[in-house]
Amino acid sequence: LFRSEPMLSGSASTPPMGNDYIYEVKWDGIRALIALEDGVIRIRSRNQNDITKQFPELNIPAFRANCGLFDAEIVCLDKKGKPEFKKVINRLMSSGDSNIEKLSKTSPVYCYIFDCLYLDGRSLVNEPLLRRKEWLRDALKKETPYRTSEFVEDGQSLFVAAREHNLEGIMAKEKLSRYLPGKRSDAWLKVKVRNTRECVIIGYNAGKGNRSNAFGGLHIAEVENGKLVYRGKVGTGFTDAAIKDIFKMIKQLKETDKPVKDKVLDEKVSTWIEPKLFVEITFASFTPDKNFREPVFVRLRPDLEI
Repeated sequence: LFRSEPMLSGSASTPPMGNDYIYEVKWDGIRALIALEDGVIRIRSRNQNDITKQFPELNIPAFRANCGLFDAEIVCLDKKGKPEFKKVINRLMSSGDSNIEKLSKTSPVYCYIFDCLYLDGRSLVNEPLLRRKEWLRDALKKETPYRTSEFVEDGQSLFVAAREHNLEGIMAKEKLSRYLPGKRSDAWLKVKVRNTRECVIIGYNAGKGNRSNAFGGLHIAEVENGKLVYRGKVGTGFTDAAIKDIFKMIKQLKETDKPVKDKVLDEKVSTWIEPKLFVEITFASFTPDKNFREPVFVRLRPDLEI
């Protein structure tokens, strides 16, 4: 059980209504599984990487339990209590013990726990969600960087508030849903304020003009059931710094044959690379051939892997 993978959600454009659901803020941070074994805390990313040492401020006795497994989101918050994704990614990517220790004071993280899979000898994955939430609340001490992710029963109001406060979105979850490790289920639905998707860069074409030393556009694909699904090319939304950073990362990846069968724009002048670097893209809608219409780069997603 301690090697469990997190449950994954489906997507919806509006919050589903009805008494069968509860609703939570979708915290914009790093998804993590918190394992507690004989009082010792280990933190793993959704890709099973051990990231415990990145967050020393979370390595504290925060639980009224000896063993447990919890699903959570690690975030940095600004002065108004809003998540700052860039800061938490900086924490994830930082190195050097003294630097990590310093950042734990200057950019502290909080861990919002929203589910409990196992507690003191008992597997809870087949218990209904609301029951798991009760176990979680009882297991967590107060006044620590660990917090329970609060939920409400009015999804529409929460979604409106999320949009007004420029948050990422909300989660809608069936009250009776079981926890399905490593599986994607529509029992949980993410409802994003913006139409965004996580994509992997599979290629690029050379830039012109002020981008002549970098790329003009990036070929992107979504990963569905382990396969790459081509979504087109994105060339807007980048700051100069992002172009520089991404091009530097791209140049370190191996060149490959074209990894998708689709006919693509600028194919003859494109360079194809191994699909390792994830980005978040916003777009208006889908074209008839299932490419993104008006795609715009939002940010890098170094917390994701294939």
